[in-house]
Amino acid sequence: MSYVGEPFAHDLFVSYSHGSDAEGEGLLRPWSTAFATELEKELRVDPRFRQSLSLFLDAKLRPGQGVDPMEGLTPQLTQQIAASALLLVLMSPDYVASEWCRRERDAWVAAQEALGLPTDGRVAVVRIWPTPEPWPTPLCDPQGVPLVGFLFHDDSLGADRPLGWADLGQGFGSDFRRALLSVVGRLGHHLDALRTQLGERRKAQEDAQRLQGPQGQSIYLHGRVDHRKAWEDAANALLSDGYSVVPGDPDPVEDDPRKLMQLRRARVETLADCDALLLLGTEDGRALDADLLAIGRYDRQSARARSHRLLPCGVLDTVGPPVATPVRRATARNLQTDWLDGTQPPWTPAVQHWLAAQGAAAAASE
Repeated sequence: MSYVGEPFAHDLFVSYSHGSDAEGEGLLRPWSTAFATELEKELRVDPRFRQSLSLFLDAKLRPGQGVDPMEGLTPQLTQQIAASALLLVLMSPDYVASEWCRRERDAWVAAQEALGLPTDGRVAVVRIWPTPEPWPTPLCDPQGVPLVGFLFHDDSLGADRPLGWADLGQGFGSDFRRALLSVVGRLGHHLDALRTQLGERRKAQEDAQRLQGPQGQSIYLHGRVDHRKAWEDAANALLSDGYSVVPGDPDPVEDDPRKLMQLRRARVETLADCDALLLLGTEDGRALDADLLAIGRYDRQSARARSHRLLPCGVLDTVGPPVATPVRRATARNLQTDWLDGTQPPWTPAVQHWLAAQGAAAAASE
């Protein structure tokens, strides 16, 4: 498994042209494979990547990593490319002209589109040769300008060559290693960012699946202590249908700023571990107005920032028209809060339908 995690088996795919001459000898291949070997070594120096990093290069022959000569090349290579989190290109005129490299590149881009993942920040270009030719679109910014990439060639010996060209086979020098560390540092940053992004995406998918489950979701049922009977009735109805309900009693009404702040901190902490928030709507419409803003917006936003959960919010209306005014319902809608009719039992199926719809919408957006 890769460092970044599912759905990727490899953290990095190194794509390069062999630079073959008329006899088919790959003039760039020895240097390119040596570069990939040194790149992997330097990445593994970092304890974060030492055990789990996976770099794919089609010339590698280690079991499970290289192209299996016993299998069809193109299907296997396509599968390995699709399973790579980042694409690193060794840019040269040979690369631009290579049909094989184009197919590799197109396969990687298509795989990311199928996964619904943007490619921004996931393509590294190492310039190993001056390449004035027009660059392929995936290697350019939205304005069509080639990515800055990493300069990795010089002409200090009288002819432009990749860094370390003259050292090949006898150990790369300091110029090569300094330039390589620049690449390693940037790759590490982007691997960390993608790992975090994928973790949040997996968590959102898990939240969506949990919301669509038949029962067992944890619901934060907010009500005020001066409407205890209505809160207890709603809590018992939810509990009888298999939901978990927190907190264990309605909230007190506090005027003391210090106690109010303590109450809100505790509420956000509990909310962060819940699957959904229900605001109890009673005949006290002004109380609901305040709860929509203080809890439905601000406390919910704080809880979501803390846990990265979906945390859908709804008003459980227990009285109907006296509180369900057009303005109040529109305000709730603008605050991304749904309105659930709890005036006639059994109303808990509406809660299940609401949670399932929220989960389905979240899953569709991933």
